[in-house]
Amino acid sequence: MVFELLLALSLRFFLFDFVLFKKIRDALRQKGYFFRKLFGCPFCQGFWCGLAIFLYYHSLQPDLQQFIAFLGFGFVSAYLGLISAVLIDPLIQRYERNTGIPLQ
Repeated sequence: MVFELLLALSLRFFLFDFVLFKKIRDALRQKGYFFRKLFGCPFCQGFWCGLAIFLYYHSLQPDLQQFIAFLGFGFVSAYLGLISAVLIDPLIQRYERNTGIPLQ
């Protein structure tokens, strides 16, 4: 479970913060409300990445316990995504200023 959470957080950073996808994110942000919110909300990003990782590693059974685990994993990864964005973003900005190498 810890591996899956770390994978969800890594996927969130890679897709929504890493410089490689910046042009794509900026273009999609102009397409409408959904993308503007998705690319501006670390909580939402963590939630959707968490759900994707959960579905990859677990089969979703049609029972209440599995559905609660599915949503729970999404919300835990969303909360951790928000915390990591708030804590790590200033460190990344300082690294970029000191080295001149863009990460975001």
